[in-house]
Amino acid sequence: MIPTHIFGRATQLAFIFIKEQLKEPTAFFWTLLSPAAIFYLLNYTRNRTFVFESNYIETTSWFYAYIASNVALFGLAFYIIGRRESGYIRSFIYTLESRVVFLMAKLMAYSCISIFYCVAFYCLTRVAFGTPDFEELYLIVFRFYSCFLCFSIPALLLTLLPCNFQGANTLFSILSFSMLILGIYGADMPQDAPNLIHLLNPLWLAKNTMILGIWHTPGIVICTTLLFVFNFALTTHQLRINPVWSRY
Repeated sequence: MIPTHIFGRATQLAFIFIKEQLKEPTAFFWTLLSPAAIFYLLNYTRNRTFVFESNYIETTSWFYAYIASNVALFGLAFYIIGRRESGYIRSFIYTLESRVVFLMAKLMAYSCISIFYCVAFYCLTRVAFGTPDFEELYLIVFRFYSCFLCFSIPALLLTLLPCNFQGANTLFSILSFSMLILGIYGADMPQDAPNLIHLLNPLWLAKNTMILGIWHTPGIVICTTLLFVFNFALTTHQLRINPVWSRY
């Protein structure tokens, strides 16, 4: 059980992180508006109409997977590294309890932000398929958040690497671009064909999660939960305090 005072402090800090993030229009544009614009552009060039008849979840699954990965990498992990490089962590987060509060606040903040992006993307794109459905939205949000948590596992581990803010930006951009390229290349292959391109691409796995909803399987849920808890504990204990540029 998490002590009440730690949870309360983490909640207060999470609200500050959320307000801070929402003040950055560039993150809002690249994470939400650009995928929505690309979605309409791609589908309009194929159908020449703004009323689509295909299955909504199947059509948009790649976009939801991409948004979930972006929030985990360029939101959760990227800004943890940014705090370290600015000296914030060294100045205020040098005890185990403060690290727990900090990481919990970051996770809570970007959980809320990821759900907000998911709902906003649904509202922007679902109207092209007909009347929005609340039950469908609930299902999508649940699957989307499962994808976000899965992407958060490697994202938190990446914060332990000895890289600065610019290096992290380059690394995350390469990872995101590589997943996107593998997704485009693997899209032309048969869906049921077993191949390494599919299996090694987290975006493809997230896309299947959005479509199939495999998280109802108890074994997968338990393993993922345990892995996430272990990874969060590892990150808490091994979180780098000093900036990479610091000698001390």
